[in-house]
Parts: sequence; C-alpha cells; structure tokens
Amino acid sequence: MKIKFKKEDFMSSLNIVSKALKNNGLQKILDCILIDASKNKIYLISQDGRELTIKTEAKGEIIENGISAIDGVTLINAVSAMEKEYDVELEVTKERDCILKCGENIIQNFQAKDESTYPNTPQIIKENKIVLNELKLKRIIEKTSFSYDKNNESGNIVLRGIYFEVNKEDFKAKSMDGYIISIINEKIVGNENKYEKIIPGPTLEEINKLLKGEVNKDVNIYFNDKNISFEFNNTVVTSIIIPNNYIDTDRIFNVDNTTKININREKLISALNRTMPYVGDTSDNKKPVILNIKDEIIEISLSSLKGESYEKIDIKKSGKDIRIAFNSKKLIKILNVIDDENVNLYFSGSKQPVIIKDKQETYLYLLTPVKID
Repeated sequence: MKIKFKKEDFMSSLNIVSKALKNNGLQKILDCILIDASKNKIYLISQDGRELTIKTEAKGEIIENGISAIDGVTLINAVSAMEKEYDVELEVTKERDCILKCGENIIQNFQAKDESTYPNTPQIIKENKIVLNELKLKRIIEKTSFSYDKNNESGNIVLRGIYFEVNKEDFKAKSMDGYIISIINEKIVGNENKYEKIIPGPTLEEINKLLKGEVNKDVNIYFNDKNISFEFNNTVVTSIIIPNNYIDTDRIFNVDNTTKININREKLISALNRTMPYVGDTSDNKKPVILNIKDEIIEISLSSLKGESYEKIDIKKSGKDIRIAFNSKKLIKILNVIDDENVNLYFSGSKQPVIIKDKQETYLYLLTPVKID
C-alpha cells in the first residue's frame, strides 16, 4: 500500500478515529488504525472492542492499493511531527514495514501489524433511517449525557445508556443516574419510523465531540436490532444497542405540585456556585444547599465546618412555602444545560423531587432532594 496526503487533511481524519482508540488491552490489534485503500478511496477505521466503531474517509491519493493496520498512537505521533508545507507519503511493504516520507529529507520507519487479524466492522443496513439536524442532535446529547450512570454505580446496565424513542415526528431522549432524570422532546419533520433504542452514553459523548453543530447539515441515523449508525461529514460512527427495556418515568412526573416558582436562571446558578467552597471534602461531611421558599423570596444557604453562605433572590411563587435541600453540584448541572433566561421549578413536598420544565415540556428534569438533618 502506498498513499500520499497533506498532513493537515490526514491529521483531521486521524483525530476523528482516535476517539475509538481506548488501549483497553482486550485485543492488541485494536490499538491499531486500519487504513483501507483497497479501492478508490482511503478509509480510516478504529474500534474500541466493546461498543464503538468509527470509519471516516480521508483525503489523499492512492498510489498503490492495499490495507494496513498500524498502531494508532505511533501513526498519529509520526504524522503530527511531519512538516506541513510538504506532502506526506506512507508506504507499507509486503513485509509490513512502514515508510513515512515528508519532502526530500524526512524519513521515518516503523512496523505495521497483521491486518488480517483486525475484526470485521459492523455492516450498515440502510433500511431504517431517520434524519436529524446536526445542531439539534448535538443539543440533545449535551442536554442528556450529563445524567446517565457513567460509572455504573446503580449496577443497572440500562442506566449506562441514553434512551432514544422515535414515534414518527416525535423524538424523545431520556437519561437517568439515580438522582437526576433528563427528558428532551423534539420534532422530526417528515419521519415515518418508530423505534425505541438505548445507546451507550459514551458513544453519544464521542459523537458530540465530532459534531460541529452546523444548522444546515444533517445526520443520517440507521438502526437495526443490534446496532445503530450515525453518518455525517464523511464519517460513520456505529455502536451496539443495549438490549433492554428502559425505565418508565411517566408516573414519576405525573404528580400534583403544591409549589411553583419562577426564577432567573443565571442568578440561581451564581448563588449555588457561591455555596460550593463550603460543601465539604468527603462523603461524610458533604453538606447540601438548603432552599427556603417563602412569599416572593428564595433563601439559599449552606453551612459546614468550612464556612457558610447565605443570600436571597426575588422569585415569582404560587402555592405553599417549602424548605428543601439538594446537592448543589447536581442542581447546577441541570441549570447549565437549560437555555431559558428564567426557569420554572415545581415542588410537591420537602421529601419529593423537584421538577424543572418549560411550558411546552421540550425539556423536563427531575432531581431527588437530600435529607435535612
């Protein structure tokens, strides 16, 4: 195999597939990037051995067709060290010797691996398809990926994923981690498909890093019983699907609220951030923030061995007075992904979760309270 390329073009493609290089020790061959120049295009492929495969088309010229598997870190470091003003040539011999040339004076040599041992990539069956605007998908991921169970603390594999439900033109994304439930509702114009899938949260986080968020570009999403693929910008990201049913949350949100407040989001975030220095260092002495809601005022306070924070913010309120406590960090995380200037918080008791949602319910967030000593 022999290919020629511009350094910046090839580095762009290498950075894309690097997202699936985890060096997890499952198979050493998966430390490699597979370069497929066997036909008329150059493709770079990487896999993490568990759930994620990335395939992207790289700009370049094929001088001799072929396929090679090259250690990803070695290849990325070698190409990144090349001079950008010259074309770079990569040749892999039958003995798997890699020769990287840049201009007339720069030559590097390293060894390729046995490409025949590289696992087959999942085949994309382009039958079931939905189309999402790139910016819309990016925002959906950002508004839900902070609240899936990243460390599998619950022991429930379902909570390690983000739930996608498509019912023709209605699209719902949902995640939860035992403390927070996040729900985003969107519209998909012209869609006729129906499906429910749980996609691993880490996969969607890697996709979010690759999305540029351009409003005039679309992402094609293909799915079957085992896999889901996202196609955009000459790249395809394929993931396994978590084969379980997601937890029904309709009953949890269908409660009678005794208190509702409307508050400026930025003011609330700032007040909560000012409590953070006094939260505590360990799980034994971490303190919650207390929200004392009465009349048209919310008092925000936190007291610990480190110090105290107290302030008041004007609010619009309907219903009963209430005193309730939360984990400051988790409440801030929810507020940070909301775009509205003011937010509505709904309470049904000092021991019941708070629900944060807009009137159209394009977003709904639920946060479990903390017991007050």
